Amino acid sequence: MKKIWLATLLKFYAYIMVGIITTLGVTVSLVYWHNQKAETDRIAQLISSRLTAEVEDIYRRSSQWGKSLVENPAKLEGVYKYFSMTPSEYESWRLDNFFSNYIQVSLHRNVETLYLEHDVIDQIDLVLNDYTTVFVSSKNKKGGQQVPADQYIASSQAIPVSLTDVTTGEDIGLAYIKVNPALLDSVVDNIQDTIPVAVQIYNPLGKIFYQRGDINPEDHSQWIVRDTAYGYQIWVGIPTSYTVRTALFSFTWMISVALILFLVLYLLLQRIFRNYQKQVLDLVDTMEAISQGDSERRINVDTKEQELLLVAETTNAMLDNMDKSIRDIYQLQLSQKDANMKALQAQINPHFMYNTMEFIRMYAVMQDQEELADIIYEFSSLLRNNISEEKETTIENELEFCRKYSYLCMVRYPKSIAYGFKIEPGLEEMVIPKFTLQPLVENYFVHGIDHKRKDNVISIKVRRVGEAVEIRVQDNGRGMESSQLQRIQQILSHRDPREEVEESKGRQSIGIVNVHERFLLYFGDRYHIQITSEKGKGVLYTITIEDT
Repeated sequence: MKKIWLATLLKFYAYIMVGIITTLGVTVSLVYWHNQKAETDRIAQLISSRLTAEVEDIYRRSSQWGKSLVENPAKLEGVYKYFSMTPSEYESWRLDNFFSNYIQVSLHRNVETLYLEHDVIDQIDLVLNDYTTVFVSSKNKKGGQQVPADQYIASSQAIPVSLTDVTTGEDIGLAYIKVNPALLDSVVDNIQDTIPVAVQIYNPLGKIFYQRGDINPEDHSQWIVRDTAYGYQIWVGIPTSYTVRTALFSFTWMISVALILFLVLYLLLQRIFRNYQKQVLDLVDTMEAISQGDSERRINVDTKEQELLLVAETTNAMLDNMDKSIRDIYQLQLSQKDANMKALQAQINPHFMYNTMEFIRMYAVMQDQEELADIIYEFSSLLRNNISEEKETTIENELEFCRKYSYLCMVRYPKSIAYGFKIEPGLEEMVIPKFTLQPLVENYFVHGIDHKRKDNVISIKVRRVGEAVEIRVQDNGRGMESSQLQRIQQILSHRDPREEVEESKGRQSIGIVNVHERFLLYFGDRYHIQITSEKGKGVLYTITIEDT
């Protein structure tokens, strides 16, 4: 039954794959066509949007250029004089009425300056009200000339700029400024890529301001029309023939690929399935024999290939290790029982130790040994805190633990050691990892204290500095050599100090690295540490924790 089912499954798989490939080819063709159409629409929309912004920018700049010709009374008078005087009279007037180095009254000079400063300007014409002549200039003829007003026709590609008398505010005429169409060509060229795009821009009078590409309205799937803020209308379209041609090409290409894959898979599956079926049937038969109790049976790996070879080798290895696994499980059960007994013992021992310490403390009290009783109490509290499984604590509790530790150390040298811990009000309940300040205190009492001196001091101050909390641990002990300080600073500069622990020699370095790692894992990038020291002048640890 299994052999027949497997053979049928392989044949059914071949038919399904053929159907999937064919469907996939058609689907991808349709998706490609849809995406291509969406892409062309997106490009048309983008060109339309960019052209709108460019036309509005050209209009604004043209307005500024035109109005700059009459922006002050001196320039305005120069324009009037140009139209009302003969050339010789105008030149004589201009020389007699020189204002300053930065005010140019000559219309010719001002127009020429605009051409020189703005290379995109192709033409500047001035038409004043109630005058019979028009000033006409171009990039090639910057000085310009006057032509009869009745013979002048403004270019539809020029932007009309209203000119105003700055003294009276009255409208005095128009300046027609034509810019190089290459500005708009560059907008289209930067976006269209290989897609043919038709563009038409109409001025407020309905005349063509700019034109590019095939302008046959019947050969465009959709015209995108936008109105600018200054009355210009922008038409952008993509030919329908391009969209249809692209869709037919993609559809033909994908169907051809699907047909080729159909033939290749059909022939390949016919060859592979027979060999694969033989290997699978051998694998199934062997597994059935093993499941029925033939534990010595193994799969023949000589006839297996690729993933079936891996399955066969893995199964054989599993069978070879089965007896060993059973023995290991049995041994593990015995070890687990032994671990449970040790765990129970570990729970009993601390309670016995605490009860014994309490008995000794009460005995010292009864014998009027108050100081000894205090020492035993502090030591007992210290042990309880060490064995506690809590991962976090407050700054107040951590400093209390450091105080008890310092007190026990001071008992040994009562006249040469002092300590002081201070917390700014409001920071007592700030949560930090447990055992993050005690190692720094321990480093001082183990490595930093100078027993020849009588003024050994260690202090811890917790205060708020701006948007962060600062913890300063400072002593006046032996300090560090510069080489040792440099090595520790290099270790603390790593944001993943765990890889540096094995390289740090000495318990002092290990304690500092342990503090660094615990703060870093708990606070992340909010935590920073600095260490400074001089030989014979102690050590200063500055720990900063930024607010969230």
